[in-house]
Amino acid sequence: MTRADLVHALTHVTVVDATGAPARPDQTLLVDGATITTIGPSAEVPVPRSAAVLDLTGKYLIPGLVDMHVHSGGADVDDERLAPALYVANGNTTVREMWGRPQLHEWRRRRDAGELLGPRSIIGSPLVDGAPALWSDIPGAELGIDHPVLVATTPAQARRAVAEAVDGGADFVKVYSRLEREPYLAVLDEAYRRDIPVAGHRSDNFPLAEQIERGQRSFEHLFGLGPATSSDPERWEAALARIALGPDFYFGSWFTQVGQVEWDAVGDYSRPAATALFDRIVAADVAFCPTLVMHAAIDLPDFVRTDDPLLRYLPPDTPEAWSFLQREVFHDGGRSPEVEARRRVLFDHRRAAVAAMDEAGVRLLAGTDNGTPGTLPGFALHEELELLVGAGLSPMRALQTATLEPARFLGCEDRSGTIQPGRIADLVVLDADPLDDIRNTTRIHAVMVEGRYVGPAERRELLTTAAAVAAEGGVPPVGPDGRDRGEVGSTRGW
Repeated sequence: MTRADLVHALTHVTVVDATGAPARPDQTLLVDGATITTIGPSAEVPVPRSAAVLDLTGKYLIPGLVDMHVHSGGADVDDERLAPALYVANGNTTVREMWGRPQLHEWRRRRDAGELLGPRSIIGSPLVDGAPALWSDIPGAELGIDHPVLVATTPAQARRAVAEAVDGGADFVKVYSRLEREPYLAVLDEAYRRDIPVAGHRSDNFPLAEQIERGQRSFEHLFGLGPATSSDPERWEAALARIALGPDFYFGSWFTQVGQVEWDAVGDYSRPAATALFDRIVAADVAFCPTLVMHAAIDLPDFVRTDDPLLRYLPPDTPEAWSFLQREVFHDGGRSPEVEARRRVLFDHRRAAVAAMDEAGVRLLAGTDNGTPGTLPGFALHEELELLVGAGLSPMRALQTATLEPARFLGCEDRSGTIQPGRIADLVVLDADPLDDIRNTTRIHAVMVEGRYVGPAERRELLTTAAAVAAEGGVPPVGPDGRDRGEVGSTRGW
């Protein structure tokens, strides 16, 4: 590690700045403290004698990555040497926390005070949901789901929920699927009055086409997109609104019913309706965070591996928790072969929808929903980028969903999101070109977090410590070839 108060000279590196411009070989960057001050051909940039010189010949430089949908910590994974360290080791220099709770604010306080190495964080409120709230009957203490939920069934309760979010220091209000129309609109009105953004799920209880023009800044996941892109949206939106939750695990009951509505609506897909909806999304300047890696984990039966070597970075009981969530919540007790086949088709449709949104100019944000079975802090974002490219985005566009687009969405494009003078020095050094193969984002050599250089040795130490903490003294995470499992790409296929 080198201190953030030094001048760093990153020399002879190929810069992929995420603006959309071609890669620039043999560049030198000067970083003064936490800020990029100079970029130019190495032959033309004088390096100050006092600078800490990092010769990056043969390396590639990208902006720090942003995961716009995470769920960090909880119950037995609240050790700061786990999620915060795994984010940094994987080049995730900023995260958007989608379910707020006090521990996240404490991590942010310590990080901003220089006491904790971790990503910059944008923290949401507790979930604001209708009744019964979808996660209210999950045995949270056993599964690491100890996050609070604010139930709002009236406009007055909705306004109080927004006030609680503001008083609790949230950066935005997180809305959820079962909010009724009037409480949902009250959340938006009160949030506008208090100047706090709203993000989260679409409501099942009135049409998505209306919701996108009411002020919600981003919509998470692709649930419920099918009805709005069908030839008969009134019919399928009404079907969503008729969902009634069963007695055994509300989320599982909801998820099964939403899946059936999605399946029926996909059979009624209309390209003109989809085009019209996406045009309205663009006009409203609303972002979508598709979280394809979460959908893959839920839709595709072979995606989640309880023998994944990366599980060494999570507590030993994680496979059991994942199996429970898959079986009892996401699969609602089990799936027939017919349902499994349908889910594969649905996933293909989701990928096509993401490609169509990108082509239409919808702002897409890379997010993972880590905490879902099969997704790990830091690692999952690289899988999301790979899935986005698999859906049809170019490597540059996929990279921008985790760099430039989050910066635009968060209103800090002049300070972050690209590699340019005046930007914060959040950087990732790669061993190979991500524009040749997006999976090269996993080939991380080093990371810079606000000018603090985390070199190969310290990065390895972060991963080794995380594995030991997760296992309560387990062995370092090395493979048979002696390489750290965190330094190699995903072995999944889809």
